[in-house]
Amino acid sequence: MADIAKQLLEDISGFPTLSPGETIAQNRLLDVIRRHYERTGYAPLETPLVERPEVLSAKSEGEITTQIYGLRLLNPEEGADDAKELALRFDHTIPLARYIATHSREIAFPFRRSAIGKVLRGERAKDGRYREFLQADIDVVGAGELSPLHDAEMVAVIAGIFTELSIGAFTIRINNRKVLAAIIRHMSENEDLIAPSMRIIDRLEKVGEEKTLAALTELGFKESNARMMLDMLIAKRSIAETIALLEQSLPGEAGVEELKAVLEGIEALGVPEENYAIDLSIARGFDYYTGSVFETRLDAHPDLGSIASGGRYDDLASAFAKDKYPGVGISIGVTRLLLRLIKAGLINAEAQTPARVLITTAERDALPTYLNYAKELRAAGVSAELYLEDKPLDKQLAYADKKGFPFALIAKREHLDKQIVILRNLATGDQKELSAADLTNYIK
Repeated sequence: MADIAKQLLEDISGFPTLSPGETIAQNRLLDVIRRHYERTGYAPLETPLVERPEVLSAKSEGEITTQIYGLRLLNPEEGADDAKELALRFDHTIPLARYIATHSREIAFPFRRSAIGKVLRGERAKDGRYREFLQADIDVVGAGELSPLHDAEMVAVIAGIFTELSIGAFTIRINNRKVLAAIIRHMSENEDLIAPSMRIIDRLEKVGEEKTLAALTELGFKESNARMMLDMLIAKRSIAETIALLEQSLPGEAGVEELKAVLEGIEALGVPEENYAIDLSIARGFDYYTGSVFETRLDAHPDLGSIASGGRYDDLASAFAKDKYPGVGISIGVTRLLLRLIKAGLINAEAQTPARVLITTAERDALPTYLNYAKELRAAGVSAELYLEDKPLDKQLAYADKKGFPFALIAKREHLDKQIVILRNLATGDQKELSAADLTNYIK
């Protein structure tokens, strides 16, 4: 091991190692996400990390096809299995499509599923992006049809998660791709420009107005029409003002009616008005989105980009089944979100232990008593670590401070004789004297 070059021991670019503190913070983030997913009836579905290449390529297109990782044995034995013909999933959507196509007769539709797990994607590891990352998705899929109120519920789920996380004010930006397509059609008078225009508009925030205007003009727009369209897409308006504009500009457009139905559902579900808005520039780059699209931003940290996104698609399993399965879903890129929130100081990842209390062992001959404290705390649901090494108390407290324990339990000889303990708050230095019998209830 000592002969291996140092650089070979470093993380491979795009494949992060999370420290104990970062992993603990991630688990707490996942607890919140999972709780909200389950609260709204999304059942967990566990699909393999490995798929057949033909399955992944059947539902993927464009740049993503160059980002699929293959899987093979490094030194296969003669007659080994076909691992060389396998690939690693790059999202949770294609495994869901395959599952529905395979199990459609057993599924009760609409089918609500959550998926929380690793995906791998061979994109450039920069700007906070990773090649291996944890993704937390929910989707609801119908057989033949699906109410637009499911789209509204997606917004309510996002709002519930980020409200509980308390990481700052946020806005869920909502659009409908049918509305955006109608605007492009009206401004360009060319149906063939809709799809490439959406991909250009999707990059608007990254490249800015002038580059977007130039790209649209190069695509075939009159410059005056492209400018008029951009002004319409990026102007700040209230929801009521935007709906009034759309009803006037696009009378009878199906996407406008869908957008209105979703907004009515969001209001009925009690999502606060300050947490959502219409943004006509939201496109979502994937062509499989056909209706509602969502992106969520932290108001004070727009540089973090979208922290939860998704949308509606007309047909999930078209490559695998004859029947039509419309759906809507959202995705939270947990790894990217977590590390960006830690870097921005919005999540604390300093605690290197999940335990609440370190039980110090000042008197070596009293280990049975300390072991009993640990047993009682753990039995009551309080996470506690017992310091078992023969070290002075100051060394034990330094250990507790370094690992980020909230509390340390101290029981010296004089405390043991009186059947009391000292509970020290390691953040403030305050101490409280407790009877051993009251310790568990107090900490709980």
